Amino acid sequence: MNQALSQALYAAIYKLLRPLAALLLRRGMSYNEFAEIAKRAYIDAATEEFPLPNRKQSLSRVSVLTGINRKEIARLEKLPNPIETGEAQSANRSSRVVNGWVRDIRFQDEHGAPLSLPLDEGDNSFSELVRLYGGDVPVRAVLDELIRLDSVEISDQGEAAGKRVALKVDGYVPQTDLKEKLRIMSTAVADLLRTIDHNLEADRTEARVQRTVAYNDIPMECLEAIRGRSKEEVEEILQRINRWLSGYDRGVNAKLQGSGKFRAGIGVYYFEQSLTREEQP
Repeated sequence: MNQALSQALYAAIYKLLRPLAALLLRRGMSYNEFAEIAKRAYIDAATEEFPLPNRKQSLSRVSVLTGINRKEIARLEKLPNPIETGEAQSANRSSRVVNGWVRDIRFQDEHGAPLSLPLDEGDNSFSELVRLYGGDVPVRAVLDELIRLDSVEISDQGEAAGKRVALKVDGYVPQTDLKEKLRIMSTAVADLLRTIDHNLEADRTEARVQRTVAYNDIPMECLEAIRGRSKEEVEEILQRINRWLSGYDRGVNAKLQGSGKFRAGIGVYYFEQSLTREEQP
């Protein structure tokens, strides 16, 4: 790597790590703890994404690629991977149930809004929703988790109608669970970084969508209006995307044929920063 490109990479990494460092310090994570996780990420990336053709990846090659000695690699590989937790699996199921609720027409009214669902009976019941999107997890477990996250509310309409479950949110956005917010954050940032990594190597015809609209001289008094309008317009756009994108998912469209199993989507986020304290982009 030539010096100019190296300096550009260092500047980009610093800019990426600076807000991450602030987030970690705010949550009480020391540099040594971060460095331990970073080493494991380097090892896993080298092992899984940079093998030699038709050869099993060796500790020696991983050591050469990462600069981490073989003894340290062996030690870290014996530890559980930080991402492999039962909590993440449970959260993923809850997320799938909510996403199914807002995109599957069987659980929507004529305007495309999520219906209030009977708890136990019928093809458009909450139990059927969990069966379709929650895997083998019990209905009560999903319901309890969504209540804990303040994502649903229960109403009792008497013996004839029974209990109904109503969705309180536009999508799976836990309001009170910091652990789940961190999981969602990590997934969103990882998706964005994979797109950036792809676009750094791809030509124009293969580049993925990565666009930003921003201005650098906005008065503080205008920010509230910008936040409100951006939320309204982004929600509308994402609901529209959700309707057509779900048609390409075999879990929603059982008639869809094809090979392989891929995850694809579109992410949108709002940002603001004070340019009186931080250097301009």
